[in-house]
Amino acid sequence: MGAVTTEHPIADDPAVVPPRRPWAAVPATLAQPLRSALPAATERVIDAVTREVPAYAVDNEVIAATLRRGVGVALGRQVDLLGTDDEALGDAAAVYEQIGAGEYLSGRGLADLLSAYQIGARAAWQSFSRAGVAAGATPREVALLAEATFAYIDQLSAASIAGYTRAQVADAGRLEQLRSELLGRLLAGEAGSERVVQLAAEVHWPLPATVVALVPRAASLPGVVPGGLVGRTDRGMVALVAGPVTPAFRRWLGRADQPVAAGLEVALAAAGSSEVHARNLRDSPATGSVLAADHLPALLVRADPALGAALRAHVLAPFDDLVPSRREPMLATLRSWLLNGGNRAAVGQALHVHPQTVSYRMDRVREVLGDRLDDPQVRWELLLALMSAESAQNG
Repeated sequence: MGAVTTEHPIADDPAVVPPRRPWAAVPATLAQPLRSALPAATERVIDAVTREVPAYAVDNEVIAATLRRGVGVALGRQVDLLGTDDEALGDAAAVYEQIGAGEYLSGRGLADLLSAYQIGARAAWQSFSRAGVAAGATPREVALLAEATFAYIDQLSAASIAGYTRAQVADAGRLEQLRSELLGRLLAGEAGSERVVQLAAEVHWPLPATVVALVPRAASLPGVVPGGLVGRTDRGMVALVAGPVTPAFRRWLGRADQPVAAGLEVALAAAGSSEVHARNLRDSPATGSVLAADHLPALLVRADPALGAALRAHVLAPFDDLVPSRREPMLATLRSWLLNGGNRAAVGQALHVHPQTVSYRMDRVREVLGDRLDDPQVRWELLLALMSAESAQNG
């Protein structure tokens, strides 16, 4: 084969605009000798990658076939580009996007793939440079070929990164759907089903013996729920955290960037009841994150709204004929009086009124209730009804 021409008006004439892509500066006459070197170059690249990148050194037919296909298409395309200003990949871009996506779905890291490209580029350059020199290429043309080779590999890398990233994003959406499905099934009491076991394995969430449900008290759950299964239900966002409730968990609740309501620790099969506890506690007057174990009385009076309403209607019926302007102060005073064991000073301090006002109001209460106010059972019912009323008002 004759010597390759060394004329390059682009390099000698500053008025000529240089090509946009490095391979356009490589003489097209180099393509034929490089094409003859493709089989040897392909084997050299595969050998280098499998020796130097452990992820591709395994005896796996799928990996081997993908590697051979990728290398073959890449080197053939590079040779075809010489002397042109065509885009690096064209229709072949899909091949390298698929390779990137395949690497993600196979569980291999992007760093391994990019390392393989760099090692492959070096091996390809070694084969091509030798073939070019044998064909009579000048040192300058060999240098241009080197620049074109590494720029071309950068384009391959970019296409695979795009494919890897798209697969990662798509998988994140798929995993989010699977987590939400798993959460919904657990909250519905399906902890022992085969589908739950399958879903837990797919989202890598080991099924715990006990859980605590979390619901947001603000716009959303905290940005990070350590070890939590977070998903969306038709009632909004919910998280399940493995029990037990440890001091570390309490500290996390206190530091969380969004306040939450945490239900009681329950068996996994009863996860739905912990969510109910959390939702009943969500509108508690307490600020910040709240834990059901610290608010059991409030949960008790909220446990059955229908029963609470029936209790209030029955126990507080003697006050129904009073106008609200009289009824509400009397009931507030009665509640505080029951809570404080009849201590007028404590009631006055709690309600910000004079003790004589407390006495006056309690006299009016006695006019309504009579001797029943001295019955311990009646007092208990009254206090429970008044606490239920306060809970219903706050909730």
